[in-house]
Amino acid sequence: MIYEMTIKRQPLTGPSSHTIRVEDSSTFEQLHQEILKAFQEEAPKNHSFQIVRSNGKKQSGITIKQPSAGQVAEDRFIYTEDSDNTSLFEESSYEKDVPLNNYFKKPGDAATYISGQDVPNEYTITLNRTLSPAEALLAEFNRIMDLSPEKGEKYNDLKRQLDDLMQLLNPSSGKSKTPTAPKQPQIYSFKITLENVGVPVWRKVQVNSASTFLELHKIIQILFDWQEDHLHDFRVQKSNGIRQKNVIIESDEEASPFDSLFFDDEQTYLSETEERLHDHFLVEKDQARYTYDFGDDWQHKIVLEKIIAPAEGTTYPLCTAAKNDAPYEDSRYEVITGSLSLLNSNAKGIVADVNGELERRLHKKKMSRKTK
Repeated sequence: MIYEMTIKRQPLTGPSSHTIRVEDSSTFEQLHQEILKAFQEEAPKNHSFQIVRSNGKKQSGITIKQPSAGQVAEDRFIYTEDSDNTSLFEESSYEKDVPLNNYFKKPGDAATYISGQDVPNEYTITLNRTLSPAEALLAEFNRIMDLSPEKGEKYNDLKRQLDDLMQLLNPSSGKSKTPTAPKQPQIYSFKITLENVGVPVWRKVQVNSASTFLELHKIIQILFDWQEDHLHDFRVQKSNGIRQKNVIIESDEEASPFDSLFFDDEQTYLSETEERLHDHFLVEKDQARYTYDFGDDWQHKIVLEKIIAPAEGTTYPLCTAAKNDAPYEDSRYEVITGSLSLLNSNAKGIVADVNGELERRLHKKKMSRKTK
């Protein structure tokens, strides 16, 4: 596949940019050569790449550099006294050994290229889209045509033919002749079950499909009367009816600086502030697991039971059913020994209490924002 990338430079004379196309298997050393060619510059005294965003997630502390003359292999993990508290160690690799697709995985993924000239330049490299070789060829034809000073009937006819070919290769890439209606909001009806607590403990809740996983985290905290005293994460288990493995959604504050160092090829880490429910829950029976408190290990199974239209006059999220009480914070020992009873036959009372908390902690906040 071909990567279409935009490279922007911020020199003293003002910003400039170029669009380049390279194979996704190209190394960062080849990308360095493409940058020099695009900006018609000589090779700098030294240069390096810093990964800014990979697989849709912000990165820090990942350096890809050129080996110095006669330099021998060294430990990739280098302690730096200047590291901030999000990255104690820096991952350092040599550009000739690293293909672009190790880090550029989604549109929007980015890196910084720092050129050590007499006057250092800094470039931002952003992945725009991934093209097939045929699409890349047509895109290049279009670029060359746009450089032509002559515009007329033959030019317009050829442009239409090229656009038609691009549309055949990738129907989603063409512009629709008629504007499509905006996607209607949907409501997800979830059953969320707290597992391994001795008795059935679950809640049913209706949530807007465009909600972020951060919002779902806050909703679950209210559903089970947790106090947000501990860490948490989500793991997608089934999406679009297909089993998933190693897709982890976590908070930006709790993301480990070692995630991309040790698990880059095995696990995909995404941000709960950016991922939305409809990005992963696509059909009924799609599932995820929410873990709260990695010490007591409270496991919640999230199942999408129904996809429904929003009801007029209803405010979401809305708890619709419940069974039994949830344990309180740091009570795993009491649950294991059976000294804590979670039985509660007043399901309607639980639902009323939960919706009261949702109203107090979420809905009023939304209303206050609208009135500002």
